[in-house]
Amino acid sequence: MLKKQNFFVEDFENLNKKIYRQRTIKSHIFHSLEWMKIVKESLGVKYKIGTLKENDIIVATLPFVSYHNLLKGACALPLQFSGYYGSIVADNDIVKKEILNQFFEYCKKYKLYTQIPELNKIGGYKDFLGYSIYKIDLKADSSIEEQILARVNKRTRSYIKSSINSKLTCYSGSIELLDKFYLLYLQNMKELGTPPLPKSYFKKIIKYLPKAAKIILVKNETQVCCAMFLLKISKSELFASAISTPRLYKTGQSSHFIYLQATKLAQKMGCSVMNFGRSIDGSGPALFKKRHGLEALPLLMYSTDENWTVTNPDKSFLRYAVAIWKKFPIVLSKLGGFILSKHVI
Repeated sequence: MLKKQNFFVEDFENLNKKIYRQRTIKSHIFHSLEWMKIVKESLGVKYKIGTLKENDIIVATLPFVSYHNLLKGACALPLQFSGYYGSIVADNDIVKKEILNQFFEYCKKYKLYTQIPELNKIGGYKDFLGYSIYKIDLKADSSIEEQILARVNKRTRSYIKSSINSKLTCYSGSIELLDKFYLLYLQNMKELGTPPLPKSYFKKIIKYLPKAAKIILVKNETQVCCAMFLLKISKSELFASAISTPRLYKTGQSSHFIYLQATKLAQKMGCSVMNFGRSIDGSGPALFKKRHGLEALPLLMYSTDENWTVTNPDKSFLRYAVAIWKKFPIVLSKLGGFILSKHVI
């Protein structure tokens, strides 16, 4: 029988939510209806859904945010604000390729910038490199200390053991730790020269995904020195949505310690993967993650822009904006972030 295909885009508000939820229930949480509400309510950015039908049956979906970005102009960005990958939920690779083709045509028609992060190649399309994802596969029957120490070199092993034997302590929680987490997050983003996401963003995540969201803090004898905002994005994977290890509060081997504690929490939550997110290849965070024994998986970017490159502030005109932002007091950084954070790509 001849297959009749139909691609269309609809607003989140008009979506048949019951059918959409049934199709995406086994995917990661960044495809969820709850995630779309989080982005809309905290950042004021609305989702649209690209849908492909075959003979009036939905076979693939691709959610994306659509807004005017100060850096890229009019945009259609799947998984923006998540730092994750796997933009398309499709019945098979054939329809996955077809919805990508239709989505690219849609972007070209309306002159929209787009970039689609994936781990697996999509045949027939050029992919771009520049980022990698850093993760570790976990064994349930072995201690995390043993698993990590076996993966690192002698120097890093010494650092990790030193952190374990130090007076650093770690505690985890949820909304009750948000204020302390956000204080470190603001300082970390100031040091990076990057507009911070508003506190409401993290608060909405906890509200709509209370079982998935966790905050961990590491404290020395006098103060909290680093923090992470974690999301259990699927049954098997814990994802570090925000890692805050500001130099101002850093002490001893606190960065190694919090990476270790996050991995221990992943195992405790029944996950087989701890994902520490993406970093620009060759950057300081990327080198640290490699030294910590994490596996680097190249992130493949697909775009209608034939000259796509990583948005690296150190190698563009943005380095001047970064230098200025680093000098802002926290109060101004927080206020500016409320306005500008959604424009960071």
